[in-house]
Parts: sequence; structure tokens; C-alpha cells
Amino acid sequence: MNRNAKLLNRSNNQLDERLTAENGRVMTDMVCYLRGSGLSEYHQELVRQDLLEMVLSAQERGDSIDTVIGGDYQSFCDEIIASLPPKSAFQKICGILSTLFLCAAILCAIGVVFSNDTFELIRSAIAGRPLNFHISVPVSSLVFFSLIIAFSVFIVQYICKTAFLTGRQKPGLGKNVLIGMGIMAFFLVIAWFGRAVAFTVSLWAACIAIVVMLALYKVLEQYEG
Repeated sequence: MNRNAKLLNRSNNQLDERLTAENGRVMTDMVCYLRGSGLSEYHQELVRQDLLEMVLSAQERGDSIDTVIGGDYQSFCDEIIASLPPKSAFQKICGILSTLFLCAAILCAIGVVFSNDTFELIRSAIAGRPLNFHISVPVSSLVFFSLIIAFSVFIVQYICKTAFLTGRQKPGLGKNVLIGMGIMAFFLVIAWFGRAVAFTVSLWAACIAIVVMLALYKVLEQYEG
């Protein structure tokens, strides 16, 4: 999110606090749906600002949110989205790369901190033994990281796209449990067969890579729109 979008987001968050509980729930669904659209983050915040002002105005008059938006919230949002320019190809690429670099940096940091080699390095430092500043990266970790990133993006998009669906329209608990069990079984198979080391990297190189990825994320998010 670039600077202009962040400033508008901050202002919208303050307006959002003035909503009633009922209006707040509807606004949350609409904003969630907008997040999954092809609009830039700045245009999303502009739409959110207009919606908040409309709803707050109706709220002060004692009217319900349906009087200004109507009963079909999704159609209302679709009309707004269609009236605004979508992200350019450049903005989409920057958005994908910035998300990728942020997720990779976080996962790599977690991997470094909780690596067995890191724990062994700490134990060696305490015991006064020679220090080994190399971290082994197993195949399973690479697969896990890729799946976590892909699954996280899928979950976010799914939540945004189904923001207006009722509980009956969404997949039931039993189906979700079966899907979750299948995913867990898949992860266990990967963990068992992916214990081979893919490559070894220096701890310092890993830390530098994390910093570089975070820096690239900060640069690219300015061009997301």
C-alpha cells in the first residue's frame, strides 16, 4: 500500500469507528469484497471513503443502510468496481511480487530462527565449541513454504469473493474438516519423503536475503497503486 493509500486508510479507519455494530458488519463485508477486486488499493480506499460517508449520513438521519445502498450489496459493489479503472499490468506485477517477497521474507525468518542448525549454533556458543554458521534447507521446507504462500493467497481470495454468501451457501463444517485432513495428510507425506537436504546456506547470507526481500517489498508496494 503506497503512501496516499495509507493516509486514506488511516482516515477511513477513524470514520469506521463511528458506525453502529449492524452497519459495521455490512461495511466489513463490502470492504472485504472490494479487497478481492481488481481495483488498486488507493481506489479501494476512495470507494470505502464514499461508502462510509453515505452510511454515516444515513445513520445520523436514523435511516438503515439499505436506504442508501439497497438490499443487494454485491451488485452495488460490482457496479462501483465496473465504473473504476482496474489495476494496470505493471501494478498487478508489482502487487504479486511485493506479496511474494513479504511472504518469503517472513517464512525465511521463521525458518532461520527455528532451524535445528540455529539451535545447535546456540548450544555450541554456550559450550564453547567451534561454531558452524551454515543452515541446511531440506526439500520439505521448500515445498512447505511454496504451499503456505499459495494456500494463504487462495484463502484470502476465497474469503473476499464469498464475503456476501450466507452460512448455508458456504461449504459446511464436515466438508471443511475433510479438506483440512487431506491437506494435513499431504503435508505429512511431504515431511516424510522430503527430509533430504536441498542446499546449505550461510546464516549471514540468509539474513542478508531476508533484509533484501523486505526492502524489495517496501519498494514494490509503492507502485501497486
